[in-house]
Amino acid sequence: MAAALLSAFVLGAWEQVHPFFGHARYQVLALPLQRWVYAAVQTLKAFGFLAGLFGFFLAATQRGVVLKIIMALATVGAIFFGFVWIMIALTDRDDAIYILRHPIGSDLHSNGGAFFLWLAPIALGIAAIFANRIARWWSVWPIITGLVGFRIFGFFAPGVALIVEGLIWLVFGYIVYLHSDGAKQIV
Repeated sequence: MAAALLSAFVLGAWEQVHPFFGHARYQVLALPLQRWVYAAVQTLKAFGFLAGLFGFFLAATQRGVVLKIIMALATVGAIFFGFVWIMIALTDRDDAIYILRHPIGSDLHSNGGAFFLWLAPIALGIAAIFANRIARWWSVWPIITGLVGFRIFGFFAPGVALIVEGLIWLVFGYIVYLHSDGAKQIV
């Protein structure tokens, strides 16, 4: 929940006041302090959101093999996501890393964010509905989180999208917090 609040209000508010990226492709407008704060908060966001996913995984699902594979992908995605943001801060370019001549930057489709921000929440929500360990209406929220998160940056300006994303994940974190006693009993 702390990662969601940091993401929403530090990144979102700062993006509203001073945009990180320019209008030209791969252009970073941010000063060094802003680049490094973004890198730190984006990395914390990745691991905070991943922790929430693991909490939900333990509390609400039956933890099958497919979900374990998806959670492994989400973990690798979160690590790579943090690494990419650190490289963006270091190089002052959005195309900080190239893999097979393909630029990897802040775009969630390529930097690992898709695994822990979209795929894992949707899969966990579906698994929670079938596991029937928590109320179905709580199980639907991760699906909403993944589906809305998939499109949010297309609908809103980046600063507003970061705030909305943080609030959506804050609700997800609250759901995990409410059901964390069940996870403690299982483990």
